[in-house]
Amino acid sequence: MSRISLEAPRGVIFDLGGTLVEWTDWVEANGTKWAAAYDRLRSGTSALPPRDAWVAAMRGAEDRHWRRVDKEHWSGPPDGLVRDGYGAMAVAADDRLVLATMDAYGAAVNGWATMVEGAPGVLRLLRERGYRIGLLSNTWWASAWHDVDLAAHGMAGLIDELVYTSDLPHSKPHPAVFAEVAARLGLPAGKCVMIGDRPVDDISGALGAGMRAVWRRNRSPWPSWDGQPSAIIDRLAEISELLRGWGGR
Repeated sequence: MSRISLEAPRGVIFDLGGTLVEWTDWVEANGTKWAAAYDRLRSGTSALPPRDAWVAAMRGAEDRHWRRVDKEHWSGPPDGLVRDGYGAMAVAADDRLVLATMDAYGAAVNGWATMVEGAPGVLRLLRERGYRIGLLSNTWWASAWHDVDLAAHGMAGLIDELVYTSDLPHSKPHPAVFAEVAARLGLPAGKCVMIGDRPVDDISGALGAGMRAVWRRNRSPWPSWDGQPSAIIDRLAEISELLRGWGGR
């Protein structure tokens, strides 16, 4: 763990999925999302492989992406995943087809997310008390897709810095991504608190980067971790008093 000294909190960094928003049946519905993207794409593109083969290839590319994230704490751009899927089908995808595929997928998943109870109110309260607010999300999605979700739930203007790993070479729990969001907030790591639902990605990563880390308790804390967070909450509304207990505002 980092030896950076902890100070009174001045910045709060939130994970996205599982912390501020939820995606119901996300893994189980993986095929449904890609199938919907295919249908949208097919309406404007004739030269595509059969639907089942296309969906299987894109799902495989997504699986490979996340295995590499878990193993290497690597990250890559959204078009990389799409190009990998076409490569698995031996389809020579030009930039136009790749962009159209991304647009079709973005449209297919639009509106899938539901807001975690009380999230906008918590963000407003923290901003009113003078905290700098950041977001740090492990994702292969284009940032615009997430921004649409945040705007739909009234949170877009409540976060000072949005950091998506699809724009970075690494993913949580790599210390570089935590350093990145802290730098964008203009704060040292020791003045930042990370809130997340993943024990390894969010909690161990933030602690290793010299931050406090608050675990939002959930029913599927994957993968397991034998360390201890700085604190545990069940509801986002608990954060305010927790920060005050550490000398915050």
